[in-house]
Amino acid sequence: MKRTMSLLVLLAAPLAAQGSFEGAMTVKVADSKGKESSIAYMMKDGKIRMNQPGPKGENMGIIIDGSTKKMLMLMDAQKMYMEMELKSPAEKKPAGDRRTTAERTGRMERIAGYNCEHVIVTDDDGTATDACVSGELGSFRMPMGGGPMTQPREPGWASGLGANAFPLRVQKGEKVVFEVTTVERKSLDAALFAPPSGFNKFEMPSMPSFKRPPR
Repeated sequence: MKRTMSLLVLLAAPLAAQGSFEGAMTVKVADSKGKESSIAYMMKDGKIRMNQPGPKGENMGIIIDGSTKKMLMLMDAQKMYMEMELKSPAEKKPAGDRRTTAERTGRMERIAGYNCEHVIVTDDDGTATDACVSGELGSFRMPMGGGPMTQPREPGWASGLGANAFPLRVQKGEKVVFEVTTVERKSLDAALFAPPSGFNKFEMPSMPSFKRPPR
């Protein structure tokens, strides 16, 4: 009988491999309506940067720093960036919510030049997802959506991925919702993982406080 446990245990890699990947990937994602988009996904020294087209064709960038647990949202049109704290998918689960589990199948595949193992992830809404996961590309983060007043959310299946577990293809039923199509190991400029020159930090205005009049 297969054992169900966290991918943190299932796909543990040598410490030398942890966070050692530096380079760029092309990722194809599909939303709930089946609309596909392409994301440039870059990694260096434990930091992640994602570039994707916005709803009006503008460039949207997200930078994640795993050491500080900070996320920067780049607003190219306004030449501004917004900083927020980033919690892990597990940290954002409400109290009493069931844990996401992962069950390894032993079925291997090679995708974009890397070996991965198919793992069935049961996410926080009870949906079973087939994720082919590699232990060679570091840890995975992909918060999407959100806005000035809301935290971007990661897909439910992502909370089943432990450290040093990177999905190369994710499939729900017959639908592929996430797929890495290219991987290129190369040196990247550290400036890609910081606010661009000339960008100002956007600060949310504080709400005025009102004192109750004395009775």
